[in-house]
Amino acid sequence: MVQDKKLEKAQKRAMDIRQMYQDDNRAETLSILAMGLFGTGKTRLCASGRLPLLIDSFDPKGTIVLEQVYKQEIKDGLILIRTFWSENSKRPTEYVKWEKQFEDDIRTGFLDNFGTYAIDSLSTLLDALSNRVSNIKGREDGTLAIQDYKIIYNTIKDIIKVASSQDCDFILTAHLADEVDEVTGRVMSQLSVYKGLKASIPILFTEKYVLMNKPGPGGVEHQLLTQDYKTFRASTQVGANTFKQIEEPDLTTLRKKAGFPTEHKPSLFTSN
Repeated sequence: MVQDKKLEKAQKRAMDIRQMYQDDNRAETLSILAMGLFGTGKTRLCASGRLPLLIDSFDPKGTIVLEQVYKQEIKDGLILIRTFWSENSKRPTEYVKWEKQFEDDIRTGFLDNFGTYAIDSLSTLLDALSNRVSNIKGREDGTLAIQDYKIIYNTIKDIIKVASSQDCDFILTAHLADEVDEVTGRVMSQLSVYKGLKASIPILFTEKYVLMNKPGPGGVEHQLLTQDYKTFRASTQVGANTFKQIEEPDLTTLRKKAGFPTEHKPSLFTSN
């Protein structure tokens, strides 16, 4: 009798766990680390997925390509851009401004209204955060102390974890730099971040894509890598059995291939 009750409780608990996962819309969201050299289409990739898109831009004038290609979507409010371009290393303000808005986004569930949320880019976000930490710690010359890096590392990882847990796709764009691999001795394209984050950031994403360019008949064409190629490291979990090594940089197409819904979410703006 006691054994039956224990089994019954275990079965109910297992059913509750299964139901929680089935009811969680976040199981069908993507967390994407979009890496590439300058001009490879990282920012443009953000607008190729489900709309509405909210993009927090730390790269000065980094959204010009969106303003050129997606004028109507921006006009209609399907693409919202928040800019944090006025960073000053001596009087840092942009990280604090962004952090307040981000915390309010999470507290109110604001990001759940979007199909995609993007931060563009990791490099300039790190610059703003580093300036903020340096300022708080009273580093007059702006040079970080060893103990400051732990704060930065933990903060960046927390941002990624929280953003990835919202009911929308999350994209973090990042730059690459050629470095000598410590294990193989080969020159590889590595994530351009502090050394302590090179390994820990990618493991927080299911999708590690690399954007690159190739010459085409109509000019430069953008490509997206989902697997290692030459000096680049890329991988996918959702498309492990369906994605080709080189895909078109279109998140809607990739979502469809992965068996994920591709419908846009309702606009936050009503038409007149």
